Parts: sequence; C-alpha cells; structure tokens
Amino acid sequence: MNKKILICTGGTGGHVIPAVNFGNFMINKGFECCLILDQRGNKFSKNFNGKIFIIRSSHLSGNIFFKFNSLINLSIGLVQSLFLLNKIKPSTCIAFGSYATFTPLLALFFYKLFRNIKLYLHEQNSVIGKVNLFFLPFTKSFFTNFEIVTNLPKKYKNKRLHVGLPNNKKLNIGINNKNHFLKKSIFIYGGSQGSKNLIDNFLLLIKTIDDRELNKLKFVIQCPKKQNEILEKNLKNLKIDYQIKSYFDDIDTILSETDIAITRAGAGTINDLVRYKVPSIIFPLPNSIYNHQYYNAKFLLDKKACIVINENNFDLKDYSKGFNRLINEKKYFENMKESISKIFLPDTNELILKTLLNKDYE
Repeated sequence: MNKKILICTGGTGGHVIPAVNFGNFMINKGFECCLILDQRGNKFSKNFNGKIFIIRSSHLSGNIFFKFNSLINLSIGLVQSLFLLNKIKPSTCIAFGSYATFTPLLALFFYKLFRNIKLYLHEQNSVIGKVNLFFLPFTKSFFTNFEIVTNLPKKYKNKRLHVGLPNNKKLNIGINNKNHFLKKSIFIYGGSQGSKNLIDNFLLLIKTIDDRELNKLKFVIQCPKKQNEILEKNLKNLKIDYQIKSYFDDIDTILSETDIAITRAGAGTINDLVRYKVPSIIFPLPNSIYNHQYYNAKFLLDKKACIVINENNFDLKDYSKGFNRLINEKKYFENMKESISKIFLPDTNELILKTLLNKDYE
C-alpha cells in the first residue's frame, strides 16, 4: 500500500498552516507526507515535520509586465511540479487552495496519464477560491471548513464534506486563563499578514475611550513593522498597558488569555475565536477575493457571536459603541461569549483521514 501523500499549499498563513497541521497529523499516523508550496508561503511552514519543496509561483493580478513575469514563473513552476511528482510518486494529493497550488494541480493531470493518483481539495473559507473552483470537477471529495459555502455548484454538492479546519490542538480545548479581576486583555491582530487599517482604526478608537476605562485594559497588538513607531508614540502618550510585536509565535497562549479580539476574518482567525471562545469585533478585509472574509465573519454574526464593522463605510461611533458595550455591559459580553461557546468544531484531522482510508486504502 502506497502511503505517500502530497500536500499542496502556499501564499498566506491561512492556507499553509492548516496544511502543515494536517501533514504533521498524517506523519504521526505513519504516512509519508511531502509539502509543495511557494517561497511566500514557506515562512509559515517551519513546523512541518516532512520534506518541503519550494516551487516558483505567482498570481496574475498586475500590469502587463507583472503578468508577463508571472507567466514565466508559472511555467517554471509547472516544470518543477512535474519533476517533483515523478520524484515523490504519491498515491494521494490534497490541495489547500491559494494561487500557489495551480501549477502542481495542473501537473497532476499530466502525471495521471502514467500513474494513478487521487485528488482531494480543502477550502478554508466560506467562499470557494478560484483554484479550488477550477479543479472541483476533478476531486474525489471536497472538504470544507464552514458548514455553508456560498458558491458551491449544485452538481458538486455530493462531493462536499464539512470537516472544519485542520489544527494541532486538542478538540474544542478552549483553554481559559482569563482572570477578570485583573485588567481585561484586548488582542488586536490582522492575521498572518498584519493590517495597517486595523491599527489606524484602533488609534481612532482609543481616543474615544475615557482614561479611567483605559486603565482597566491591557492591549496586545500585532502590528506591521512600518507602523510600530507611530503606534508606540500614541500609546506611550496615553500611558496605557500594552505589548506590540510584528508577529506573535505564541498566538494560542495569547488567545487563551484574551477577553476581546479586534481582528480580520480569515478562516483560521474565525476558528481560533471559536476555539478559545473570544467575543470579537471583526473588520472583514474589503478587497478579499469574492468578498470571502465578509462571509466568514457572517458565520459568527448570524450566531450573535461577534460585531462586524464595514471598513469601506467606517463609522467611528459604531465602532466605539460596540467596543464600549463589550467592556462595560457584562450581560452583553456574556451573551456573546455564550453564543460562541455553542459553536461546534469538528475533529477535522480524523474526519479527513477516515475519508482517505475509506476511499483510497479500502
């Protein structure tokens, strides 16, 4: 029995981290897993326990010169992918979305002319990305993180399996180290890429908060390096309790101590908010592909488990009102916390493994 599994991913941490988590789970189960991704995504793969292969890749959003260069990179990536498929000789391929998976999946079709290989796709967001949508007709099963996927064609609904998001944590742990007799901890973070607008809006927010209220709060902020100096200056002038980093490696520890999060709506972020039962104010990224971050956030909003702010129609009064309700109205805070606590997270890794074993190794 060939237990070699190829995992394709790339781009942002939202695509790479779930792929790494699932790969490590499969390696612990005795499978041989390899990871193919692009240079951009490689910085999120340092915890992967298997072999990593980096290929050239690019999206096509840009001017004519950028697109020309992108086509060269994609062509090189296709040749690299064909070589790697022949070298690895996997029996199964699982792709986790992102533009970086396009050339490996395209190479897969040439490879299938000579060897049998089964393809599976995983979609992290509530809207299917372009690459997953393109290869959807050719997958054996289509794994989804969210219960509802807005643009899934009816003819492929029988392929869909709701499994959640692969993680490296125990099921529904929701560790709670929060001590409400001390300062409330507010975590501001914009996912693996950070967010300039999130920080700018936060600076506007804190100027609306009374000094006595600020003294009851502790702010933990993931901030792009370019804004560190401005942010430090503003927070020092206000004399508030804060910690700033451009990226936090110990995000699980931070979330376990977080009372309120102010964040984007990446799939991993939504899952983390649920896992650690954190009430939140969410700013969906306005220019996300197919507006998928809005639909990710809507998943929590429909369950009254968060506040959603439209960045394109930003209203500081609404932002301030929502934040002040969370820090001052105990009943409002507890109701939101209870709502998010009722959301169930599936045992993703086991569900995907069960599907692979039933369909590939029976």
